[in-house]
Amino acid sequence: MFEILRRFGPTMRPYRRRMLLGGALVLIVAALELALPWPLKIVVDDVLAQRAPEGLLGDILGPLADSPTAVLTVCALSLVALAALAALGTYLSSRLLLAVGERIVTDLRAEIFAHLQRLSLAFHDRQRVGDLATRLGGDVNAIQALLVAVFATLLPNLALLVGIVVVAVVIEPVFAVLLLCVAPALYGVVRHYRGAIRQASRDARTHEGHVSSHVTETLSTIRLVQSFAAERRGLKRFHTYSQARLHAGLRQVDLLSRLPAAVELIAQAGRAAVLFVGAVLVLRGELSLGVLLVLLAYLQQVYGPMKALARLSSTISKAQAGAERVEEVLSSTVVVDERADAVEAGPFRGDIELRDVSFGYEPDHPILHDVSLHASPGQVVALAGTTGAGKSTIASLIPRLYDATSGQVLLDGQDVRELTLDSVRSQVAVVLQDPLMISGSVLENIAYGAPDASRDDLFAAAQAAYVDEFVDRLPAGYDTRIAEHGVSLSGGQRQRIAIARALAADTPIVVLDEPTSGLDSISESYVMRGLARLTAGRTVLVVAHRLSTLRDADKVYVIENGRVVDTGTHTELSAKAGNYRDMNDILSAP
Repeated sequence: MFEILRRFGPTMRPYRRRMLLGGALVLIVAALELALPWPLKIVVDDVLAQRAPEGLLGDILGPLADSPTAVLTVCALSLVALAALAALGTYLSSRLLLAVGERIVTDLRAEIFAHLQRLSLAFHDRQRVGDLATRLGGDVNAIQALLVAVFATLLPNLALLVGIVVVAVVIEPVFAVLLLCVAPALYGVVRHYRGAIRQASRDARTHEGHVSSHVTETLSTIRLVQSFAAERRGLKRFHTYSQARLHAGLRQVDLLSRLPAAVELIAQAGRAAVLFVGAVLVLRGELSLGVLLVLLAYLQQVYGPMKALARLSSTISKAQAGAERVEEVLSSTVVVDERADAVEAGPFRGDIELRDVSFGYEPDHPILHDVSLHASPGQVVALAGTTGAGKSTIASLIPRLYDATSGQVLLDGQDVRELTLDSVRSQVAVVLQDPLMISGSVLENIAYGAPDASRDDLFAAAQAAYVDEFVDRLPAGYDTRIAEHGVSLSGGQRQRIAIARALAADTPIVVLDEPTSGLDSISESYVMRGLARLTAGRTVLVVAHRLSTLRDADKVYVIENGRVVDTGTHTELSAKAGNYRDMNDILSAP
């Protein structure tokens, strides 16, 4: 537990004052609860025995001390006052500390989300979205449950437990020994079950992540599932993951059920020992009945905290499992990181150069080998080659979605690793083969790359990309909400929105990754006209298969197995025997 609190200490630091104030209130409440049984002692030993209280209470009451009714009234009112103050203190401390817990978890969730966004595509390519969502949701909730338990259970009960032991030592040391004699047994039981509960919790969280990942993956590809009648296969896998989660959950339930039963047995044994010894001392006249009742009241109070602290082990185990999974995310290295001395890039002219660049998604398996290419400002440079040759990977290096393993990626002669990420990416517009849509309206999707653009500017970009050709047919025009992943739109419509997004961003560099692949002829016509407006006056790096794009390019680089094997204009390359001409002949075939 303390490891978890220490790990997330920086997140908790801004709330130290509130936590200290809440802790002080907890101590005050513990002191008030310690005082609660004492009016009962005075009633039994003094009022019922028809004698005046001695000591401090006798001095405070003065002449009233000889009146049993007055003493009884004072005891009753004191009991009510102590209970009211304790209730008020409990309310204030709980409200303060639990609110701190909520704020800490909110900050932690924001920290994790921000870190996930900073992690490079190399990390996300290896992860399942559903599992990451579970870590951000369920695992953080487990940590929140721990914080709530610490603030609402551990601190109050621990303070009360220590106070009771101290008072017992003052009254009769033998009772303190009896109260504490069960501690080793309780510790042994809790320690025995804690490891098993922690492992069961870890297994349950892992299998829950598998279930969430499968659900997310299935629902995000539901068209594929239904198109291939794969519902039964998907359900079968879901049952497999669910059963694994069920078995881990049942194991956890079994352990959690055993623990309180064992704790209760030990607590009752301790209670019996205290009752026996106390009764013997009263019969011998060595202890008053009132003090015995106070001790029995303390006994009732002390085993409640002990059992609560024992049950807390299950919450700790769940939180430890969740914290481990959260820590895996937070400790993941940001591969594409911004240097501490990175500088803001000025407005780019649009000069792009790759100089002896090598890259691999895995360090031991390079995909690009000593790639060098150059695009002057305003040029259209095409990358041609077969599928898997490395063209899209080269395109991903320009906006620094990945970093080169060796060599340099230069924009206007500056190594992109020496520039801030925002200043680079804000000047490079990317249009992908499968355009990505956010959950929002058509206009919000266009504005995604230019959040400060005016509505008129967004409309102008939409018109230039021929979005206006189809938007009037949508239920609410530009304010129509797009279904998740843009499935309510055709591929050509999504692509035109992506082009409008790039136009609204108005960047000097544009990267096009096969933006017309898979479109019908009419959609392709609109997209091509939109692309013509997007690329005018800008430096364009395009991954291309279309002959028209290759013919219009100022320069074509032929990529094969991650290497540049040839370069020149379309006419020059078509005149040479080689892969480019072979590809050209295939594309030209009827």
